Amino acid sequence: MKYLSIVRWVLMIISILAIGLYFVIDSVSVDVMLRWGYIMLGIAVACVILFPAIAVIQNPKSATNSLLGLAIIAVVVGVSSTMASGDPVITPGSVYDDPFWTKLTDIELFTMYFFLIATVVVILYGEIRNAFK
Repeated sequence: MKYLSIVRWVLMIISILAIGLYFVIDSVSVDVMLRWGYIMLGIAVACVILFPAIAVIQNPKSATNSLLGLAIIAVVVGVSSTMASGDPVITPGSVYDDPFWTKLTDIELFTMYFFLIATVVVILYGEIRNAFK
């Protein structure tokens, strides 16, 4: 597990450097931060898909737990998809009316809201449970 610690520190150092370059050097644009965000998102998605698959291969009995996590994510995204309207977004400068992108943005926002609320609920539950032990 030492390699995970090394990878974590390398990613943290690169992120700090990217943020530092953004604030210190005027010529570094927002594109650098966006590209680094896309890279980090790609790494996260790859980990979400690969690590449960590796766990299933190494220990087939743990397949239910790994597949349960992926199933929960699929259900949340599916529910978010049914809630997403895809209505045009009108701003003072322009109108965003492409139904694909507005629906995709709605799905992402609803999914993020759900997992944010779930995270807060789990943290509160854990703290309250530990207080009564």
